[in-house]
Amino acid sequence: MSRARRRRVLVLGAGGHARAVADVARAAGWTVAGFTDLAPDPARPQILGRDDDVPRLVRRHRLDGVLVGIGNTSLTRRAELFHAFRTLVAPALTHPRAVVARSAALEAGAVIFPGAILGAGVVIGANAVLYSGAIVEHDSRIGAHAYVSPGAVLAGGVTVDDGAFVGAGAVVIPGVRIGAGSVVAAGAVVVDDVVAGATVLGVPARPRGVGAPR
Repeated sequence: MSRARRRRVLVLGAGGHARAVADVARAAGWTVAGFTDLAPDPARPQILGRDDDVPRLVRRHRLDGVLVGIGNTSLTRRAELFHAFRTLVAPALTHPRAVVARSAALEAGAVIFPGAILGAGVVIGANAVLYSGAIVEHDSRIGAHAYVSPGAVLAGGVTVDDGAFVGAGAVVIPGVRIGAGSVVAAGAVVVDDVVAGATVLGVPARPRGVGAPR
């Protein structure tokens, strides 16, 4: 009996985050066919084409899906790529060394890195990223395209709205809401809701320029 063909994925992007996403995909049992970039370099054969070549590349290489590999420096671009190719996006991929409760739900394109912990009833939105060692406790919800950095701790019932960024080592107490497109700085301790589009930092976290260090 022949072995089943391993599913093949294309990673959109070619930087450090894209390589990290590729590692998760391989650990989850997928084959990474290659990457895309805005300006392909012939000296890097693993880059198969430009971002706008994706549909052609999927057909040519008989791919089973794509994953967005643009990192936290361009969360808007992450969302744009997802929506442009949403019918081609792969299912959520989870590293085998992550811990995910059976009652957790992960939407398409989400990537869960090694050491991340997702508690009971957690919902991870489409194209969201939970980096290594992040902890998301019971009944929390992470919105689409959101980015939770290494070592962040989100207590029970936290909501992170679409496109928000939670920095490395940040702590969010139970029931707090992080508004859409907002930024929680690394190491911040968030004890109050964060309005959409705001940047908060410090302990306790305050909006930039309001009783918080710059």
